[in-house]
Amino acid sequence: MDTTKKAFAYTPPANGYPEWNNNPETFQLNREMAHATMMPYPERDLAVEGDREASPFRTSLDGEWRFRFAERPEERDVDFYKTDRDMSSWDTIQVPSHWQLQGWDYPHYTNTRYPWEEREDIKPPFAPTVYNPVGQYVRTVDVALVEGERYLLHFEGVESAFYLWINGVLVGYSEDTFTPAEFDVTDVLKNGENRIAVEVYRWCDASWLEDQDFWRMSGIFRSVFLYRRPDVAIRDFFVRSRVDSAKATLTVNVSLANDSGKAVSDMHLSGELLDDHGRTVADAHTAPGEIGDYSDETLTFTLQEPKLWSAEEPNLYTLVLKSELHGREVYVSAKTGIRTFGMEDGLMKINGKRIVFKGVNRHEFSPETGRAAITKDEMREDILKMKQHNINAVRTSHYPNHPYLYELCDEYGLYVIDEVNLETHGTWVYGQEGLQETVPGDKPEWTANLLDRCASMFERDKNHPSIVMWSLGNESFGGTNFLEMHRFFKERDETRLVHYEGVFHYRETDEASDVESTMYIPPHKVEEYALDAEKNGGAKPYILCEYAHVMGNSLGNFYQYTDLFQKYDILQGGFIWDWRDQALWKEENGTRFLAYGGDFGESPHDGNFSGNGLITADGKLTPQIKEVKHCYQYIDFDWENGTLSVTNNYLFRDLGFLEGRFELRCDGELTATGSFPLLAAPGERETIPLPVSEKSASGTAVLTVSAVLAADEAWAEEGFEAASAEWTLSEASIPEKADPVTPYADEKQVVLKAGGTEAVVSKASGLLISLTVNGIEQLMEPLKPTFWRAMTDNDRGCKLPERTAVWQNPQVQHVKVTVDEVAVSAVLELDNGSRVTLCYELGTEGGLDVSMTLQPGAGLPELPAVGLELQMSAADSFSWFGLGPHETYRDRKLSGRTGIWQAAPEDRLAPYLKPQECGNIADLKQLKVGSLDIQALTSSEGSVLPWSPAELEAATHVHKLPESDKTVIRLLAGQMGVGGDDSWGQETHGEFKLFADRDYHAAWRLRTVQN
Repeated sequence: MDTTKKAFAYTPPANGYPEWNNNPETFQLNREMAHATMMPYPERDLAVEGDREASPFRTSLDGEWRFRFAERPEERDVDFYKTDRDMSSWDTIQVPSHWQLQGWDYPHYTNTRYPWEEREDIKPPFAPTVYNPVGQYVRTVDVALVEGERYLLHFEGVESAFYLWINGVLVGYSEDTFTPAEFDVTDVLKNGENRIAVEVYRWCDASWLEDQDFWRMSGIFRSVFLYRRPDVAIRDFFVRSRVDSAKATLTVNVSLANDSGKAVSDMHLSGELLDDHGRTVADAHTAPGEIGDYSDETLTFTLQEPKLWSAEEPNLYTLVLKSELHGREVYVSAKTGIRTFGMEDGLMKINGKRIVFKGVNRHEFSPETGRAAITKDEMREDILKMKQHNINAVRTSHYPNHPYLYELCDEYGLYVIDEVNLETHGTWVYGQEGLQETVPGDKPEWTANLLDRCASMFERDKNHPSIVMWSLGNESFGGTNFLEMHRFFKERDETRLVHYEGVFHYRETDEASDVESTMYIPPHKVEEYALDAEKNGGAKPYILCEYAHVMGNSLGNFYQYTDLFQKYDILQGGFIWDWRDQALWKEENGTRFLAYGGDFGESPHDGNFSGNGLITADGKLTPQIKEVKHCYQYIDFDWENGTLSVTNNYLFRDLGFLEGRFELRCDGELTATGSFPLLAAPGERETIPLPVSEKSASGTAVLTVSAVLAADEAWAEEGFEAASAEWTLSEASIPEKADPVTPYADEKQVVLKAGGTEAVVSKASGLLISLTVNGIEQLMEPLKPTFWRAMTDNDRGCKLPERTAVWQNPQVQHVKVTVDEVAVSAVLELDNGSRVTLCYELGTEGGLDVSMTLQPGAGLPELPAVGLELQMSAADSFSWFGLGPHETYRDRKLSGRTGIWQAAPEDRLAPYLKPQECGNIADLKQLKVGSLDIQALTSSEGSVLPWSPAELEAATHVHKLPESDKTVIRLLAGQMGVGGDDSWGQETHGEFKLFADRDYHAAWRLRTVQN
């Protein structure tokens, strides 16, 4: 290497290995100290605006770079950085990007296993060498050097390690994928064209610390830019607030850098605080005196009657700092919020009020670009969707997110747990005794690296009011290194708490976390913690840093968690796993689809375990997010004796920003509607009489109330629904049955005929094999019993297919058909010892009553479902009276609303990453599909889709579902819940199962629409 840099003398590692291999103590060379996200501006107005990309001091280096790829380090071009190196034959690549999505290498999804496991047997801290691709990037930039300025080259994110050369001179080296690396390049730049060369390694020794559950990709994946500042300038600042009664004090610690080579004593430092109207509400100034290489100064701002920041009311001020030297003014700025957060009376409190995290975990991801080049619009869209679904908190799993995300959380109001880039799940197992070979554990060779990761995150993000906790990483067990990390944050920041879930697994270092934090603990165990805390005292406040694993069709019994958060003060919320599916667009044979683990030929992989999102990879809402919105809503509604009670669970907002609305529908038809004011103060309850009489309600009468925005908010428009509830005031009586007709039989079948309808029951099978209306056949296949569903990801995870296999396709061993004067009955004896009784009765008006009774055999497992299934020709659309408009299940239906809904059968295919059970309608009362009008005579649920459960279950991807010429209707006495405490073992809760120790009965009336 040519290392003739003036200010940096390179010395290779003493052990003979390069920096990226077997050198965990070496994680940077010549990198600048981390600092807050900031940019210098030449004018106050630009600083107030705060658009860092618009500063004339900044030059973007995003765009096209020359690129060379090598599969192994020894195959790289060792002289590529030299200024005389010819690159004319090189390819080009866009920066930022992952090179795996630009035509080189391959993306690799694993959960806990290290991606090199099958290629190379190595132990920490050795990095892979058999296959460890290297990407070499080169571009030029024209610079007009200004005397007295320092030039800094800033990389927002590079995965996983890289070297930097400028004009053939080695400038430095850096690891830590998700925090910035900044280098002072002043002494190696020249006027005119400058050549920048970057060598990126897919994996390094620190990759042992980056075993997150995500797609393993690499490259320069966040923006790169060059910026300049004066030799003497503000290098960093730290804003902290203290609130005392009606007064707030902001303390701003300012770090000044002096790179001029001489002492400076005539600098002036000042600052002002602007409100949201741009008015100066406080100012401060100081004359620092003599400044050596570095100087720390303090500005203090006092503000009367401050507007405090919270997720409910994200009030922000603009802090503008000015340094003035020899008549030249340079500004930096940041949005800031005034708030208190910490432990009070054994609970976490924001501005003195007990906080409940209605949270979600968020990976940065786009199906087009992976974690690379995430746009501001994409991030804003995430935040808006979270706010619109009552999510108030986000955990940056499991690394610092893009800097702009935190600005959005400040602006729109989301509490943040900011997490260090650390996970070592592949180095330990659940239930292990002691540290064993866990990384980092107590191993001293990793300590400095970990503390550097803490510092890089802390310094970058420390000025964001939205961040209320620092997290030490994820699933990395325990050890004294976590005590060191905890100490780092506590010594530097008294305004936040420190979180680490790993203490749950290794109590020897329990002090590493200020809170008790667990993952995927079932609700009854969570309640046990609260009861034990009430009994014994001294417990830490409790959160679930991951819960409600939303893999495929999931999020059952979610309300059981949120009810506990309201019931017990010490239970302070949780963070759903997770926000967005991680899936990448891929094209095969002209079809573009969302790919998951293994679809790129990689091994080992973890399949569709990357699909755990409340939204899909391409941003579509899944049905589960509706349940989240309902369970996370801030208002409780109760209805009793004609009076509505409204409880305001906001901490700081009265309900005046909302308007109440109500609707009364009888048999799905609107019969009364109105609005009412909402006034309750935070934590208070109000009662509101509504002009609704239960006595006058007829049929199935349903009262729905909602709270909608009375005016536009930053996150939604006027009229947007923030909360709702419904009550059934009366149920329609079962419709009277017309006089039955007498069936007639021959040797093979029984026929019932009336009102243009003809039903035929096979004596051989006992099944309805034909249903014609005015001579037109309605059935493509016989109406048959069903006890199965297309297995969900949760089902597979808890071994439901194996456990309940006797219900998948039980064979009929014996059939007995009985015909009397008014009905046909068929008894089917199944090979699992169960008995099904089917009854058919046709009324004179043409309505066919069909009932089914299941008597399960002895000792059988629970049933996935029980009911009937029929197939008819493809229908363009159908309507139903029941819960909607999204799918609902017995353990996930609080968000459903009773009404008459309409959809196309194909649109009932929920956008889960892998096809599975979906589209269910709970509390189903009526279906209209094609010419059929099906009325539930007993409690019922069901679905209408173009595919059978077998077809859904067999398809690995949505695009592999077969073309369909049919509509599959499932009429169910019941279907078990979907569960969701986790997706790898915990079963659907017992109260939502269909146990085989009881009989099941259901009945329906099949009519034609004309009947």
